[in-house]
Amino acid sequence: MLGEQLNSSESRGLLLAIDRMREILHGEKVTLPEIVVVGDQSVGKSSVLEAISGIQLPRAQNICTRCPLELRMKTAQDKEYATIRSSVGSTEEVRIDDLTKIADEVTRLTSEIAGKGFDVSPNPIYLTVFKRDILYDLTLIDLPGITRNAVAGQAENIYDQILNLINKYIKPPTA
Repeated sequence: MLGEQLNSSESRGLLLAIDRMREILHGEKVTLPEIVVVGDQSVGKSSVLEAISGIQLPRAQNICTRCPLELRMKTAQDKEYATIRSSVGSTEEVRIDDLTKIADEVTRLTSEIAGKGFDVSPNPIYLTVFKRDILYDLTLIDLPGITRNAVAGQAENIYDQILNLINKYIKPPTA
């Protein structure tokens, strides 16, 4: 019963409006519900999100998530697809019809936003995935892992940068 109410066209319309408000008000004091995954570097945060979402995300030996990834899961009415866009530079939305290509697009945008090295950026990537097996619309946030010691090519204050980013995302009471 609750599932039917949450999956109604009226509820989906409201959730679309909430997501759009989240994008417009990013950085403001308005809070909307979301799940934020935090922890040390290379402990499996992205793997947890993969297990929840069924979407393959980038993997690497070193730091992989170098900017926030705001992953919105939506119920697909027909065809499954995703859209992705950057919060800086070219903010044009790109449609991804082959969901196995999502990790490549996230990697490409990460390099655009944070550069080719190991630095992090506070500027998010917005990824929206439309799948038929999604029962409830859900927003998941993947953040860079806590790095205690800078490696070659990273800012010396990488630890503080990541902690500030984590605090920004977990501070809202709905996170």
